[in-house]
Amino acid sequence: MSQRSEELVRQVVEATNRKDPEAFVATLSPDVDWEDAVFWTEGPRIFRGRAAVRGWLERVWEPWEDLQMEAQEIVGASNGRLFVELGLTARGKGSGVETQLRFWTVSWIADGRIAKRRAFRDRADALKAAGLRE
Repeated sequence: MSQRSEELVRQVVEATNRKDPEAFVATLSPDVDWEDAVFWTEGPRIFRGRAAVRGWLERVWEPWEDLQMEAQEIVGASNGRLFVELGLTARGKGSGVETQLRFWTVSWIADGRIAKRRAFRDRADALKAAGLRE
Protein backbone atom coordinates (compact mmCIF):
# COMPACT_ATOMS: atom_id res chain seq x y z
CA MET A 1 0.00 0.00 0.00
CA SER A 2 1.33 3.41 -0.87
CA GLN A 3 1.98 6.13 1.66
CA ARG A 4 -0.34 8.34 -0.43
CA SER A 5 -3.24 5.91 0.17
CA GLU A 6 -2.62 6.00 3.92
CA GLU A 7 -2.52 9.79 3.77
CA LEU A 8 -5.81 9.82 1.87
CA VAL A 9 -7.47 7.75 4.63
CA ARG A 10 -6.03 10.10 7.26
CA GLN A 11 -7.42 13.12 5.39
CA VAL A 12 -10.90 11.56 5.19
CA VAL A 13 -10.90 10.71 8.91
CA GLU A 14 -9.63 14.15 9.94
CA ALA A 15 -12.15 15.96 7.73
CA THR A 16 -14.94 13.82 9.18
CA ASN A 17 -13.87 14.54 12.75
CA ARG A 18 -13.63 18.30 12.06
CA LYS A 19 -16.95 18.28 10.17
CA ASP A 20 -15.15 19.87 7.23
CA PRO A 21 -17.08 19.04 4.04
CA GLU A 22 -14.66 20.92 1.76
CA ALA A 23 -11.65 18.91 2.94
CA PHE A 24 -13.70 15.71 2.75
CA VAL A 25 -14.84 16.13 -0.86
CA ALA A 26 -11.33 17.23 -1.88
CA THR A 27 -10.28 13.58 -1.36
CA LEU A 28 -12.81 12.41 -3.97
CA SER A 29 -12.69 12.16 -7.74
CA PRO A 30 -15.17 14.59 -9.32
CA ASP A 31 -17.26 11.68 -10.63
CA VAL A 32 -16.92 9.50 -7.50
CA ASP A 33 -19.29 6.54 -7.07
CA TRP A 34 -20.07 6.34 -3.31
CA GLU A 35 -22.12 3.43 -1.95
CA ASP A 36 -23.25 3.38 1.66
CA ALA A 37 -24.93 0.39 3.30
CA VAL A 38 -24.08 1.39 6.87
CA PHE A 39 -26.14 4.47 7.69
CA TRP A 40 -29.43 3.45 6.05
CA THR A 41 -31.70 0.73 7.38
CA GLU A 42 -33.43 0.12 4.06
CA GLY A 43 -30.27 -1.02 2.27
CA PRO A 44 -27.44 0.50 0.27
CA ARG A 45 -27.70 3.92 -1.30
CA ILE A 46 -25.48 5.16 -4.09
CA PHE A 47 -24.32 8.76 -4.43
CA ARG A 48 -22.57 9.93 -7.60
CA GLY A 49 -20.35 12.98 -7.77
CA ARG A 50 -18.89 15.24 -5.13
CA ALA A 51 -22.07 17.27 -4.57
CA ALA A 52 -24.13 14.14 -3.88
CA VAL A 53 -21.50 12.80 -1.46
CA ARG A 54 -21.38 16.14 0.31
CA GLY A 55 -25.16 15.95 0.80
CA TRP A 56 -24.78 12.40 2.15
CA LEU A 57 -22.08 13.56 4.55
CA GLU A 58 -24.15 16.44 5.90
CA ARG A 59 -27.10 14.07 6.50
CA VAL A 60 -24.78 11.68 8.35
CA TRP A 61 -23.47 14.52 10.56
CA GLU A 62 -26.84 16.16 11.21
CA PRO A 63 -28.14 14.09 14.19
CA TRP A 64 -24.85 14.11 16.11
CA GLU A 65 -23.53 16.63 18.61
CA ASP A 66 -20.11 15.02 18.38
CA LEU A 67 -18.84 12.44 15.92
CA GLN A 68 -15.36 10.93 15.92
CA MET A 69 -14.02 8.35 13.50
CA GLU A 70 -10.83 6.31 13.70
CA ALA A 71 -9.17 4.15 11.05
CA GLN A 72 -8.36 0.94 12.91
CA GLU A 73 -6.93 -1.10 10.02
CA ILE A 74 -5.76 -0.11 6.54
CA VAL A 75 -4.75 -2.75 4.00
CA GLY A 76 -3.78 -2.18 0.40
CA ALA A 77 -5.22 -4.65 -2.10
CA SER A 78 -4.81 -5.24 -5.82
CA ASN A 79 -6.15 -3.02 -8.59
CA GLY A 80 -5.95 0.18 -6.55
CA ARG A 81 -8.33 -1.05 -3.86
CA LEU A 82 -7.97 -0.09 -0.22
CA PHE A 83 -9.61 -1.99 2.68
CA VAL A 84 -10.24 0.07 5.82
CA GLU A 85 -11.80 -0.85 9.16
CA LEU A 86 -13.37 2.16 10.82
CA GLY A 87 -14.63 2.78 14.32
CA LEU A 88 -17.10 5.57 14.91
CA THR A 89 -18.24 7.08 18.20
CA ALA A 90 -21.01 9.66 18.20
CA ARG A 91 -23.14 11.49 20.76
CA GLY A 92 -26.69 12.40 19.77
CA LYS A 93 -27.91 15.99 19.70
CA GLY A 94 -30.36 16.60 22.48
CA SER A 95 -30.33 13.06 23.87
CA GLY A 96 -26.61 12.92 24.62
CA VAL A 97 -26.74 9.18 23.98
CA GLU A 98 -23.40 7.77 22.83
CA THR A 99 -23.34 5.32 19.95
CA GLN A 100 -20.47 3.22 18.70
CA LEU A 101 -20.28 1.64 15.28
CA ARG A 102 -17.68 -0.45 13.50
CA PHE A 103 -17.78 -0.84 9.74
CA TRP A 104 -15.52 -1.54 6.79
CA THR A 105 -14.96 0.21 3.50
CA VAL A 106 -13.34 -0.68 0.22
CA SER A 107 -12.19 2.26 -1.85
CA TRP A 108 -10.83 2.28 -5.37
CA ILE A 109 -8.07 4.87 -5.64
CA ALA A 110 -7.30 6.54 -8.96
CA ASP A 111 -5.04 9.54 -9.55
CA GLY A 112 -4.62 10.04 -5.79
CA ARG A 113 -8.35 10.35 -5.07
CA ILE A 114 -11.21 8.05 -4.12
CA ALA A 115 -12.96 7.08 -7.36
CA LYS A 116 -15.34 4.51 -5.87
CA ARG A 117 -16.21 3.52 -2.32
CA ARG A 118 -18.41 0.83 -0.81
CA ALA A 119 -19.23 0.47 2.90
CA PHE A 120 -20.03 -2.80 4.64
CA ARG A 121 -21.47 -3.89 7.96
CA ASP A 122 -19.74 -7.27 7.62
CA ARG A 123 -15.95 -7.64 7.55
CA ALA A 124 -16.03 -10.80 5.41
CA ASP A 125 -18.06 -9.04 2.71
CA ALA A 126 -15.62 -6.13 2.68
CA LEU A 127 -12.60 -8.44 2.46
CA LYS A 128 -14.20 -10.26 -0.48
CA ALA A 129 -14.91 -6.96 -2.28
CA ALA A 130 -11.28 -5.94 -1.74
CA GLY A 131 -10.02 -9.26 -3.10
CA LEU A 132 -8.51 -10.17 0.29
CA ARG A 133 -8.81 -13.13 2.62
CA GLU A 134 -8.96 -13.30 6.39
